[in-house]
Amino acid sequence: MVRVFSIMRLGFFAAASVGCILGAVSAGEAATLGATDLLRQFNLVTKGDVTGSSGFHVDGRALVGGDYKVQAGSVVYMKGKGDASDHDDFIVKGRVESQVHVNNGGSAAAGQGLDKLNMNGGGSKSAYAEGSAPAGYVQTLSNYAATLGSMAASSSGVVRQGSVHDRTNTYSISGVADGIGVLSLTEADIRADRDFRFDLGKDVDWVVVNVRATQADKTFRLGSTFKAQDRKTASKVVWNFIGFDDVIFDAMFAAGAILADGSRVQTTSGNIEGSVFADRFHGLSELHFTGLDEGRLPGDEDRQPAPVPLPAGMPLLLSGFGLLAWAHRRKRA
Repeated sequence: MVRVFSIMRLGFFAAASVGCILGAVSAGEAATLGATDLLRQFNLVTKGDVTGSSGFHVDGRALVGGDYKVQAGSVVYMKGKGDASDHDDFIVKGRVESQVHVNNGGSAAAGQGLDKLNMNGGGSKSAYAEGSAPAGYVQTLSNYAATLGSMAASSSGVVRQGSVHDRTNTYSISGVADGIGVLSLTEADIRADRDFRFDLGKDVDWVVVNVRATQADKTFRLGSTFKAQDRKTASKVVWNFIGFDDVIFDAMFAAGAILADGSRVQTTSGNIEGSVFADRFHGLSELHFTGLDEGRLPGDEDRQPAPVPLPAGMPLLLSGFGLLAWAHRRKRA
């Protein structure tokens, strides 16, 4: 009876070993988000600091990889924007330096400066710790921006109508490969067509606009009102700014998502309608979450959970099986 009980205990120990390994996989899986999920859940994602005036307003979740140095009185979150998330609504890895209003019951996590968070609506706040932000989110979005940048411009299915002097310029897009229209432009193209609009065929799922800096000009500046698009059209367009030091919006700009890896994004007047990923962000106006169209973003493959290194869990598992074998031999003897 004692031997049977011992074997049962050893069997439980081996099963627990397996559970530990499987549990580690589940934990890693839960903590990792792909580009689509990150840009659906967060309105603003930065590698570094966020600065700006007291009038800066983020109408959605914010994930700040540095310090939040916006002047006192800014509003950083309005509940109900974006997909449901397992993470807090306002996340600052570094320090919150001035008073921030976290509205409508949103929750927050910050490395320092929790006393600066004014939690309107009874939301909770906690110290930033490992797991407060999605695992590897910066690398995920940097890799995604590089993936978009590697896409070749559509060789057919994209027709530009109008002229440089015609402010009704339209890019008509239909019949593109895999339902993804890809444009490759420079700042000069945007300045010439700054009021252009998109006319998308029913077969178009996404539009990727890669805007590349030149050796002579590494500052992008939108100097005029960008022609407004209906929300459905804007939600299908992903803008990817490549090689710029600064990306400056002097007027309203609408998109599903804006990526500016390696750049500081600035708003001087007019609101940005769409999710933003950048190295740093300087806000003088408002950033509104408008949402992405349905389905995964172009070029964003389904993420697999990161494998757990075998040396970490295998010794425990093997020791459990070894004890079972030893007990079995003793019983036979």
